[in-house]
Amino acid sequence: MFKQSRYSKLDVPQKRANYFYCVRVTNPEIHDSILTALEWIVDKEAQYEDFCYSKEILQVTLCEVCLETEDDITKARMALLGVSDLLGQNLPKAKLQIKGLTTLNDKVLVADVQYGEDFRHFADLLTSKIKDAGVNVIQDNDYRAHMTVMRVTSSKARKAKVEKINPWIYVNLKKTHFGDQMVNSVHLCKMGSERRDYDGFYETPAEIIFRTEE
Repeated sequence: MFKQSRYSKLDVPQKRANYFYCVRVTNPEIHDSILTALEWIVDKEAQYEDFCYSKEILQVTLCEVCLETEDDITKARMALLGVSDLLGQNLPKAKLQIKGLTTLNDKVLVADVQYGEDFRHFADLLTSKIKDAGVNVIQDNDYRAHMTVMRVTSSKARKAKVEKINPWIYVNLKKTHFGDQMVNSVHLCKMGSERRDYDGFYETPAEIIFRTEE
């Protein structure tokens, strides 16, 4: 089961995450199957159309960070680039299995990500190294990978009076296997609506591309 918050009630960080490190989802099979699922949902409930994620921004978050200044961004960028070789030596061999939909707090629709111990080691290794470099990591210790496909937490959703995601709209998709993704890259991304002009992905101060093939 997914945790409903990334923060402990007893230990709430004073800083909020505004950047994150992630693995980009590039497999066309996953893109197509998620698009089909979202089209099915919107066909049933048109109010959700404006809150679906596009295939260009699908990703699996490794950890979230708070970067408040240009120096913070530079530190986070250099921390990632500085562990490029180490991460490359520890790339997971098993693919991530994108399977089943559920929600977080009835506000965020996500696809579950099933992974092996080598991916957990990879994520922990990255988090440990960027912490050592002085980057302000904000995360729950109980890491559980997922891929967000819809979110109704924005001011736009509130104005549209879309308060939650009705569970019945994804009941037939709870066990759907959307496809498998190799860990081909790691990106440092800026949260929000800004996108790269050339491919529609998040604004990315730094990234490492290990391989391009599936």
